[in-house]
Amino acid sequence: MKKDKNNSEASESYPLSYPLLDQIASPLDLRNLSLKQLEPLCQEIRDCLITTLAETGGHFASNLGVVELTAALHYVYNTPDDRLIWDVGHQIYPHKMLTGRRKQLKSVRQTGGISGFPRREESIYDIYNTGHAGTSISQLLGEAIARDRQNKSHKCVCVIGDASITSGMALEALNHGGQMKTACLVILNDNNMSISANVGALSQYLKRFIRSRLYEKLKRLWYSVLMNLPIFGSILLNLSFKLEMLFVNLFIRYPFFQALGFRCVGPVDGHDIISLVKVLAKLRVTEEPTLLHVYTNKGHGYKPAELNPIRYHSVSVFNRNDGSFIKEPAKDRISFSQIVGESLLDIATRNSKVIVISPAMVEGSGLRKIYDTMPSRVFDVGIAEQHSISFAGALAATGMIPYLCIYSTFLNRGIDQLIQDIALMNLPVRLIIDRAGCVGPDGETHQGLYDLGLLLAVPNIQVYAPASGSELKAMLYYMESHNHSPLAIRFPKAECLASDLAVDFNSEFILSHKAIIDSDFAREKHSLGIIAVGAMWNIGLTLKKELARELDLSVMLIGLRWIRPLDLLALEEALKRVDKFIIIEDSYLHSSAAAYLLQLIQAKLLTRHLHTFAFPESPIEHGKREDILEKYGLSVSSIMNFLQSKLS
Repeated sequence: MKKDKNNSEASESYPLSYPLLDQIASPLDLRNLSLKQLEPLCQEIRDCLITTLAETGGHFASNLGVVELTAALHYVYNTPDDRLIWDVGHQIYPHKMLTGRRKQLKSVRQTGGISGFPRREESIYDIYNTGHAGTSISQLLGEAIARDRQNKSHKCVCVIGDASITSGMALEALNHGGQMKTACLVILNDNNMSISANVGALSQYLKRFIRSRLYEKLKRLWYSVLMNLPIFGSILLNLSFKLEMLFVNLFIRYPFFQALGFRCVGPVDGHDIISLVKVLAKLRVTEEPTLLHVYTNKGHGYKPAELNPIRYHSVSVFNRNDGSFIKEPAKDRISFSQIVGESLLDIATRNSKVIVISPAMVEGSGLRKIYDTMPSRVFDVGIAEQHSISFAGALAATGMIPYLCIYSTFLNRGIDQLIQDIALMNLPVRLIIDRAGCVGPDGETHQGLYDLGLLLAVPNIQVYAPASGSELKAMLYYMESHNHSPLAIRFPKAECLASDLAVDFNSEFILSHKAIIDSDFAREKHSLGIIAVGAMWNIGLTLKKELARELDLSVMLIGLRWIRPLDLLALEEALKRVDKFIIIEDSYLHSSAAAYLLQLIQAKLLTRHLHTFAFPESPIEHGKREDILEKYGLSVSSIMNFLQSKLS
């Protein structure tokens, strides 16, 4: 029996061999199983998921919730010829297990391993690279129309969650799909959850849409009786199905999806695989846009995740026996997201004009405490980034003080609103941009590598990049009184010593907009200047020490926090005192502070520019942050090797 030094007890308690799952190398093998074998197969899939992720970590609760749905889809549909599209994609693990990647699951989200999201490069069963919410219905319609135009007959299905379907893009696609009248199936996976708890009127509508479990049990019993009738069973079954749809249309008060042009079926218990298979088999021959409403439980089959699906949304290594995490966060450290939440709680307590906004990322943005303490001052608008930005702009226009907390990757979705509804009117929205730069395990769809280029292309927005937790905290307090323009602060997924926050950071630096120079500025000449943007400051500090020790170089380290407004005169004065200079940052090379700086610096100083260390313009895959920095030449050792070849 395999043991793990961190989780040996859990590994010994559960099987690592699965009689049914071991037979499946592709969905074709799955379709060779009998209906009676599907339920024990799902038990094996769930057990394998729990055991594997207890040892490796990864997205957890969402995957446990779709085991039966995934198996049923691959059992009924002829994938990959039939097109199966997943929204968001963090619930993709059972799909990967059934499409030949079960043994690779232990490498998920790790350097060199498989992605935690659908990825076309991995498998023909992954139709689209996915990571953001609300895209699947648009892709479904594109697939269906292309099929029709090419006179093909394969089926097109997408799976979207009850949180994702509230996004503007999904609603636009539904509106279009009802008009097109092409054969396609939208499966609404209703688990009453996003990462944070669902909000909004549509979520409440879906709750009302779910009928009683008693009704579902009686319906399953009736259908099972009909299916066993030898002569008229199939006729009565079809009639009952039509009568049920009539009942739904007559007695459900809010026929939202029907009004958009979709035939609606359900709700169906998403953990009853036999019922799922039978319903999907009937819907496979539909010739109209159809929505199947399936209700599931996030974390289903693992009690700790069922009780706390938010905590178990994405997990680190844990003990599967009791759900306890092997490595709890160090008590003497605090994440940058926590700094945001604690600071905003203090600021909002003192200032009644402060409003905090989150597009469905209350937990991830560190806002849970202020959300629970001051619910009337924190607005979780759901997966609606565009709305969140325009909403914040209107609040600022009316004299409120909005702090919009958003991940860098999700800010990309609201650039038009940022330009039109904030920047052009110079409205003082405070943008708190988390997960900027290289994010690591979530991979290419979540990398925060675009925000600097996008922000610097938009007029009026001031941009600040702190290098430490104390700078981040000081900036959050400074923003409260900043009321003459939009201001964005961008920072990585990082943490610091809690004791660092006790340092009284020099607020005069923030007001001066100057760069920090860690050097004897009185000295006339230095061999090398290092411009470190934001969080790359610590790499710059290490580089300076190594260059002095290895190459005996005198180095001027320039920490660039204020990217705009830029104190260009002071920066150029510093660069006059170096023979050569480099720039290091974790953005794309041509969408970066470096590209911005090099357009402004005097031409005669540009001859001293030796190199910019940034990411190339290609998708940056998943893995540990340090591994990714090493691969793309942004680690201390990589930069040292380059400089030794150029300067020694």
